[in-house]
Amino acid sequence: MDYILNNLHFIVTHVPIALLIFSFVFDIIAMIMKKREWHSAGMLCLVVGALGAVAAVMTGPSPWRNPLVVPHEFYAKLTMLAAIVLAVVRVGLLIWKKKDAGRHPMYLIGSLAAVILVSYTGHLGGQMVHRPMPVMAPGSGVGQAPGGQGEPNGQGPGAQGAKGPVASPAASSSVPSNK
Repeated sequence: MDYILNNLHFIVTHVPIALLIFSFVFDIIAMIMKKREWHSAGMLCLVVGALGAVAAVMTGPSPWRNPLVVPHEFYAKLTMLAAIVLAVVRVGLLIWKKKDAGRHPMYLIGSLAAVILVSYTGHLGGQMVHRPMPVMAPGSGVGQAPGGQGEPNGQGPGAQGAKGPVASPAASSSVPSNK
């Protein structure tokens, strides 16, 4: 149970990513295929995605762990605000005016903005958590990944390694040996 509570942000964060993207996709498909049911699916994804964005922001990491948390948190809050505004406008229009905003061009632009925001926020979060792929010299089989998990690029234990930078075999072959 402690594992789930300690990693709740990493569990909930995928809800707004997936559902805000699918909300936009469902509305586009509904317009193209002229199917009202797809707009309903888009609205459901939007509402649940907005709630997921609130949960993701509330369970987010603290800034002391990584300096990239500050921009990640800023874009997360911006994404959450955009999703809430879109959901309130869409549900409000449906309840009071009996109109679905899912096909209105201004709504779709706002929805696309939310998709871009959630994608960039997820990208920043991924940069904090996942190590970059190792850079390898062709045919050397040796590589060194900058940064470490949860650390900014170039500042983690993988940045220089335990014994300093790793020289490629090609560079060391030109040095004469004393055998």
